[in-house]
Amino acid sequence: MRLLTDVGDRAWVEEPCYWGARSVLQSSGITLVPVPVDDEGLNPREEDLQQQPRLALVTPSHQYPLGMVMSLARRRTLLEYARQHNVWIIEDDYDSEFRYGTRPLASLQGLSDAGQVIYVGSLGKMLFPGLRMGYMIAPEHLVDTFRTGIAELYREGQLMQQAVMTDFIMDGHLASHVRRMRALYGERRQILIDAITARFGDQLPVMGDEAGLHLVLGLPDHADDRAVTAAAFDAGVIVRPLARYYSNDPPARRGLLLGYACVPNDRIGPAFDTLARVIEQTTLRTPTRAA
Repeated sequence: MRLLTDVGDRAWVEEPCYWGARSVLQSSGITLVPVPVDDEGLNPREEDLQQQPRLALVTPSHQYPLGMVMSLARRRTLLEYARQHNVWIIEDDYDSEFRYGTRPLASLQGLSDAGQVIYVGSLGKMLFPGLRMGYMIAPEHLVDTFRTGIAELYREGQLMQQAVMTDFIMDGHLASHVRRMRALYGERRQILIDAITARFGDQLPVMGDEAGLHLVLGLPDHADDRAVTAAAFDAGVIVRPLARYYSNDPPARRGLLLGYACVPNDRIGPAFDTLARVIEQTTLRTPTRAA
């Protein structure tokens, strides 16, 4: 943000999107333009296209938080628009390593030949959050500028950790770790989905479960997912309300983000039973009508 934008520049962000991304953009003085997503990913409206942004921040491999994958046609359309209007694309590929039963599409960065896509990811997702280390694939013409910017802003910290991580990757340990964890997370995902189906059948939809470390459990339109989250916390279960990821209020959808990667297999069922009771008590009762 510091190197590519000026205060007042416009940025497309997905609606909904990770609030941390919004915070980074806003702290840099960027004007946010929430762009809706559909089943194919980012879906700009006519008014969005008429006012070109300086950059677009997208999660095409596994939209956060809803989980859809941006279609190949939509990817090509976005890349062509960026080429024509000199838009930087920040491709946040935060957990694409964990896919269950489907092959990933080519990344935006891999499809682009215009040098306008900056690909970023998180080693914290692959290994552990406390590592606080990510990576970036920048267009070649930006590498020297970015290298200077990092040196000036951060004095190239964590050099020892980076050296150790380099050896860890080059010796094949990271790839082996990802394969093991993909199998484990896949088991936990299926346990959670089975628990949801056994309790609610098709009464509550499951979204975004084909990849990543979480899924979204949809709630009825009248539900207050923030209230459900608070009640679940009081009962000892931590979830996140989908409403928190929307810029607008009321949000377009109600739901709960359920993270399963860090929950032992034998605790997923009991934890979901507790959450299910909270949902039934706070949400699935028939709402009363005002006289």
